Amino acid sequence: MQTANDIVLEKIYKAPVALVWQAITEEQHMRNWYFDFKGQFQLHVGQTFDWYAGDLKDKQWLHRGEMLEIVPNKKLVHTWTYPGYSGKAIAYWELSEVDAQTTKLNFRFEFAEPFDANEPALVRGNFVNGWNELILNSLEQYLNKQ
Repeated sequence: MQTANDIVLEKIYKAPVALVWQAITEEQHMRNWYFDFKGQFQLHVGQTFDWYAGDLKDKQWLHRGEMLEIVPNKKLVHTWTYPGYSGKAIAYWELSEVDAQTTKLNFRFEFAEPFDANEPALVRGNFVNGWNELILNSLEQYLNKQ
């Protein structure tokens, strides 16, 4: 269920659905615009995966996700947590074909359980900035090169 606190983005890419799906689910693509999951990101419901990310000058945060729903070329849903800190989000990636060469992504980052309020790095604004950069810029630039 969507709340006012969720981050909701919609983006249309000049790329076929199959290519966008590969870009958001296959590690050899993802490491070029998103994160390097080092072999842990696998499309199996219940699969957990860890990765590190953060400001290289500051802290590299351990992230953990779990696959919740996978509908090839249509929908990917996974959790997003920080082991050792409270809180949980759920990332929803939903693809739809506009035409054979154009795909719409509806993305939602749902704050299912608030992240640790005592940790300034986990404030909503940082997630807004990060997802805007990833969805609206990095993924589009990557797809445009394919």
